[in-house]
Amino acid sequence: MTLKNLIKHPIAQYAVNYLITFALFMICRTIFILANGNIYGDIEPSHYLTLFKGGTKYDFAAIFYLTAVSFFMMIMPFRFALNATYRRVAKYFFLIPVSIGIFANIFDAAYFSFNGRRTNFSFFSEFKNESNLASIFFGGLVDYWYLALAAAALIFVLVKFYYSPKVSADDFPAKRYTLKVLPATLICIYFFMAGLRGSLFIDNDHRPMNMNNANEYIKKSNESAIVLNTPYCILRTMGKISFTNPEYFDADELSQIYTPLHHPTPHGDFRKMNVVILILESFGKEYSGLFNGNEGYTPFLDSLYREGLTFTNSFATGRKSIDAMPSILAGIPYLTDHFFMGIYSNNKVNSVASLLKQKGYYSAFYHGAPNGSMGFLHFSRLAGFDDYYGLTEYCNDKSFNAMDDFDGHWAIWDEEFLQYYAKSMGGIPQPFVTACFTATSHNPFRIPERYKEQFEEGPLPITKCIQYTDNAIRQFFNRMKQYPWYENTLFVITADHTNQNLSREYTTDRNVFKVPILFYQPGGIKKMSEKLFCQTDITPTILDFLNYDQPYIAFGNSYFDDSDTTGYVINFSEPLYQISKGKYFLQFDGTKETGFYIPDEDVMLQNNLIGRFPDEESAMLKLLKAEIQQYHVRMIGNDLTVAQ
Repeated sequence: MTLKNLIKHPIAQYAVNYLITFALFMICRTIFILANGNIYGDIEPSHYLTLFKGGTKYDFAAIFYLTAVSFFMMIMPFRFALNATYRRVAKYFFLIPVSIGIFANIFDAAYFSFNGRRTNFSFFSEFKNESNLASIFFGGLVDYWYLALAAAALIFVLVKFYYSPKVSADDFPAKRYTLKVLPATLICIYFFMAGLRGSLFIDNDHRPMNMNNANEYIKKSNESAIVLNTPYCILRTMGKISFTNPEYFDADELSQIYTPLHHPTPHGDFRKMNVVILILESFGKEYSGLFNGNEGYTPFLDSLYREGLTFTNSFATGRKSIDAMPSILAGIPYLTDHFFMGIYSNNKVNSVASLLKQKGYYSAFYHGAPNGSMGFLHFSRLAGFDDYYGLTEYCNDKSFNAMDDFDGHWAIWDEEFLQYYAKSMGGIPQPFVTACFTATSHNPFRIPERYKEQFEEGPLPITKCIQYTDNAIRQFFNRMKQYPWYENTLFVITADHTNQNLSREYTTDRNVFKVPILFYQPGGIKKMSEKLFCQTDITPTILDFLNYDQPYIAFGNSYFDDSDTTGYVINFSEPLYQISKGKYFLQFDGTKETGFYIPDEDVMLQNNLIGRFPDEESAMLKLLKAEIQQYHVRMIGNDLTVAQ
């Protein structure tokens, strides 16, 4: 068999196309970095080489996953693999999955700025209830046309340069064909297995790689997205069960270190105040002038922050809207997996709604998107809210014009829906607890035409939306002030997560979680607290403020609890668990510490102090491990409520 014939063989054909695809995946990685230059602009060139080196493993694996059918078709040691029709079928089993993989890689460059990680299989669960996916999809193509062009160009190159030489059966003699090709087939299978495992050694000493292996190449957690690629993340998380007991401690020691079981000690009689919770889409703390010493984009909220209890160091637990609702309303953080989409998403939970129901409260949740969007309807039911008000209910209210008020992509404009929210609260029984999730400050970042000249363009598309929603909140409060029970209402305002960054300071593993949190009762507490505070602390603080007196489960602490076990923040910056306590910040990958910093002195987290403060490091790690273990154990055991 001549060399000329060998390069025509289907195995060689697959190998050449594999290498072309590998090069295209590397280009995808480069585009991903360029599209997120505000996040990755300070990485040293030499470190990029390390990240790309790690990326080769994940690209090798992803391409094998995507082209597995074509691979096994092409390496068959039988002469039918030479058939032109057979190879044409194998071609499409190669081109179609790889094209989808390239598209996913390229468009994740845009999506990453919103969720802070590579997309995984949970994406499909997150959006499965959306009825307007086509509009969202094509809107994304328009907004990120340059990425669409890049994806189209790479797919064109893939198709144009697909190596498919003409092969004749005469080029490969039939005599002992299978025996001649079989060794090459076995070698190919070996490399296929090695590629999926991320190691040339297929033995018990070399475990198959997973997404956490990206940690070997990174300095900061957000760099893992450079090492990984989107097809790999989606395929490897398909059907994944994330929860296992890490067994850091035995049961007795665990309960002594940390427990989410609260036994309140009220300071007086229960206060039957109304509770109104506003969850603002994508309102990162950096958009506020008050917290950043500039004019900012939230003048009304800044004025409100001065009139209530707010925090200079307040944080979200996750980077997605679906993580905020459980954290804020039920004290369930985002640790390891998204509660909404996990296999334990139907676990019993207690929430601010279900707990206050015991005190005679009515509860309702409001979201101006199509009912069922984002899984909010499901969780509100699970959390014990009496009613849900979404797009359907808004359309049924004849005092609003739903056709004009829909933003064309996600939901009713914030101004109109907040007015509907305020109007609705005027007709519900008291005492009540309600929550409303806004929507306008969500990609594609559009505001009503009538306001396009009123609000100035900012350095980012989102800033105009932030100004618009801030003004909508102003009008919401103007309406709320008309109710006689206004002063007997506790308002809680926070954001679901951060979004596009104005300053590099807010791109660090710690500050990328900074969101505002405000407790405001007209004429009540006025304080700017420096205490570390998290979304999961909101429900315990509400209950403590009202002098709630029954036990409950929440992975958070009341602001009014001054014990040594409070005043810390835990969040999950995949693949790292993080804890801030006192002046220190620690990162942990589930097995070992990877970072220890003093953020006030080292804002950009460039000076890793692991081992320099052993006592503080040990205490923080112990608390973090205990909360992780409690979270996993209680998820597995469906133990997120107190038996009544």
